[in-house]
Amino acid sequence: MTETPPHTRRLAWVAIRAEEAAVRRARAAAIRRAVPPAAHTAPRPTLTVIVCAYTMDRWDDLSAALASIRAQDEPPAQTILVADHCHELAARAAREFTDITVLRNRGRRGLSGARNTGVEGARGDIVAFLDDDAVAEPDWTMRLLDGYTDPNVLGVGGRIRPNWDTGRPAWFPAEFDWVVGCTYRGMPEHAAPVRNLIGANMSFRRGVLLDVGGFRTDLGRVGTRPLGCEETELCIRAAARHRGGTLGYEPAAVVRHRVPAARTTWRYFRARCWAEGLSKAAVSRYTGTDTALASERSYLASTIPRALVRPFAPDAAPSKATIPALVLGVLTTALGYATGRLRGLGNDRPTTAAALAFRAFGLLALPVAVLLWVLAMRMPVGVEHMGGLGLLDVLPVLYWCALGLLTAGFAATLLDRAARAPRYAFHTAALVTMLHATPAVLYEHLRYAWAWKHVEVVDQFLRTGETLPHAGELAPYHQWPGFFAAAAAVVRGSGGHDALAMATWSPLAFDLLLIGPLVLLYRTLTRNRRIVWAAVWIYFGTAWVGQDYFAPQTFAFVLYVSILALVLDRDRRPLGTLALCTPLVLAVVTAHQLTPLMLVVAFGTLACSRVHRRIALPLFALTAVAVLVWDLTVARPFVFEQFGASWSQFGDFEANAHAGMVDLGSAEPGQVLVARVDRALTAGVVLLAAAALIRRPRLRRSPATLLAIAPLPLLAAGAYGGEIIFRVYLFALPAVAFLIASWLVPPFGDRGRPRPRAVLLPVVFALLLTGFVFGYYGKERQNHFDDGELAARRWLATVSAPGDLIVAATNNFPGAYADYERQQHRWFAMETPTLREDVVRDPVAGLTALADEYAGSTAYLFLTAGQRAECEQTGLLPAGALERMDRTLSAAPRFTLLLRDRDAVIYRIDPRTERIGSAPPQAAPIRDAPIRITPARSGPRR
Repeated sequence: MTETPPHTRRLAWVAIRAEEAAVRRARAAAIRRAVPPAAHTAPRPTLTVIVCAYTMDRWDDLSAALASIRAQDEPPAQTILVADHCHELAARAAREFTDITVLRNRGRRGLSGARNTGVEGARGDIVAFLDDDAVAEPDWTMRLLDGYTDPNVLGVGGRIRPNWDTGRPAWFPAEFDWVVGCTYRGMPEHAAPVRNLIGANMSFRRGVLLDVGGFRTDLGRVGTRPLGCEETELCIRAAARHRGGTLGYEPAAVVRHRVPAARTTWRYFRARCWAEGLSKAAVSRYTGTDTALASERSYLASTIPRALVRPFAPDAAPSKATIPALVLGVLTTALGYATGRLRGLGNDRPTTAAALAFRAFGLLALPVAVLLWVLAMRMPVGVEHMGGLGLLDVLPVLYWCALGLLTAGFAATLLDRAARAPRYAFHTAALVTMLHATPAVLYEHLRYAWAWKHVEVVDQFLRTGETLPHAGELAPYHQWPGFFAAAAAVVRGSGGHDALAMATWSPLAFDLLLIGPLVLLYRTLTRNRRIVWAAVWIYFGTAWVGQDYFAPQTFAFVLYVSILALVLDRDRRPLGTLALCTPLVLAVVTAHQLTPLMLVVAFGTLACSRVHRRIALPLFALTAVAVLVWDLTVARPFVFEQFGASWSQFGDFEANAHAGMVDLGSAEPGQVLVARVDRALTAGVVLLAAAALIRRPRLRRSPATLLAIAPLPLLAAGAYGGEIIFRVYLFALPAVAFLIASWLVPPFGDRGRPRPRAVLLPVVFALLLTGFVFGYYGKERQNHFDDGELAARRWLATVSAPGDLIVAATNNFPGAYADYERQQHRWFAMETPTLREDVVRDPVAGLTALADEYAGSTAYLFLTAGQRAECEQTGLLPAGALERMDRTLSAAPRFTLLLRDRDAVIYRIDPRTERIGSAPPQAAPIRDAPIRITPARSGPRR
């Protein structure tokens, strides 16, 4: 015959008591209707019962506790369940317990924070607390409220009987029932005032709790950690503040507290006694030794001696086996108390001058670093003298001091136990500003040729208000126009003429905007704020690929991270998540080619996890259908045109991964170093993530692991113009940063002492940022454009006409795509190797042959410093090839020099039918000094 499980017995007990309570309530209601109340009777105070829970493992116990509250003879006016940072528990409770108020702990993790949250949400005059593994007798609430007839009563507690799953062990003395959270022998047998109440069965006037500020969150239980005494400290504080007030103990108000088998072991007994000693030491720091240990002295002087002699009485009820437990319990508790006093538990002040100096450094590092950065930006920086390492060659020492100090300050903040989220947020915002606002501050014009290209696409949307059916190499922008249409609407709504200002500051704006989605994403994975903010810091310190400029990818990536944060947040109902994600998914589908595919892969990967399947599968279907419909309708011309090339690359992982790599054999030495540092940083990030998975096996079950490997299949899809390896890194980086932070960042051990690896934090952060600045700043010589290039392009726009051909080595110059719907463009160094070699070997023949392909069009050759920098640094053309080409063309018959200065040279390639040597009617004087005029607009001639 099998034994009935303990939770089944408890639920049956509650059901029987509920039936009995219903009968008693019906009888009491009949009596109240028959006998009118006396006119002088004071109104009964209202009651709110608060139950705090932190895990799904005790769901049956929680259900029994709430059922016992419903079965009360005098039901409470309000019942509150507080979920202590357990999203799954909160969501399930909200679904199943519709008659109670479900709150999430808005304070610090732990029982004290949860209780304070419950008190804030309570509406009753009296607030009672019941443990989630306890059940109340049907008259519990009535007995508690009866104790408040005296206005001087601050709180009332009741008896807590142990409900043993496996029976009381023979060695477990009743005098130590406090170990399992129950009333112990030695407490009053009748109603009496006491110093403090026991947490499983206690109540207070709500005004008293609010007046004293609630429970201390640096005391008490967090999860299964067996600390306590937060109730003791609060009761002492309340009595001290309300002189003349009393705390009452009413043995008739009974609850039954479950004692599982795990709490009937010697190991738990010792651990709980040790923790009680530590907790008493902390309380004595707050309240004073005399007050904190008043009851304990009486306990040691009276209760324990009686317990030691009781087993030897003739009619002894307790076994002599309890004597070792009595001795061990007293000694362990005393030793824990002594240890706590020596360690200074409860002392909030730094115990040493070194600790005070460390905290002061963490607080002062941020403002000092920001000040140093501001001073560095006010210094003259010769960006025109950048060499092979880009901005690394010219940034002042103050900048590097600011970045190093900020990094050290953030590491110190992670080690400061008093640090809160705003400090982390300010450090992270300062890091983003220093990294991404520096080029915008130092440069006079928008950096990066592709950002200029996107500005010119927005200008075309502003100019025509429609997409172009045939836009050549810019066709993807017109077949995925979401980003550009939105940017054009913003420019039009703000009264601007172009998107230059928006594009200049978009890296800073997008990265600051990304902080929020990253924090939300990481909070779905952990509640440790240090890990959350360290992961954000690591992300921005390793995102060297530069995909944060004014581009559809940047816009779509912010939405991608936001969608993942919504999907992984289990607090929200699936329908609510689907409603929030649908417009974001559709915005991504209309804005970018690759990111929607990444969403499909991510949703498919998350659907492999049973936890997220309910929302991942519908979003997988929605995104897949949206991508298919869009690709077969709006984007159909481009998709079908590129299908052949993409299919030939499909499955070739190695070739796709290496398509965008710099050829170290032909690149400039500075760029070889930059490329090697980039690769080392990427390898280091991967190795740190792998080490995290090895050292912390529980991370393997985290959704972050799935999201870290999800982008890898994209390598099979194609080279994506040589950028697929960088996009895979970008999409994996948020999850990879979390894995690294989860391993590196928890800096404290169980006893509050820093772990040895805490010293690695500033070192690792500094190494990661070193790799970042090489990758992000190392190519700035080709990304920066001076006044001369902009002025030359503007002048070219005045002399060229619709239908003309613009020939250049590369498209690395501002305005490369101005008037792209009306003019033609050829970049000879970026085309086939045969064409490139022919032009370098014989510029006159090669360029005239290229111009002759466009009969009836006037061709212009436009060479700039930016093109020269790109060709030399990447090895696209031999060193000095453009200078030799310029010298050769200056004497060539069909090439008429229109403009030359330090930054640009413009030739007109005369048509074959034109008289050789004739001077063009709009020729500009030849200049040897750089042009210094107001910045040219990116838009075409109007």
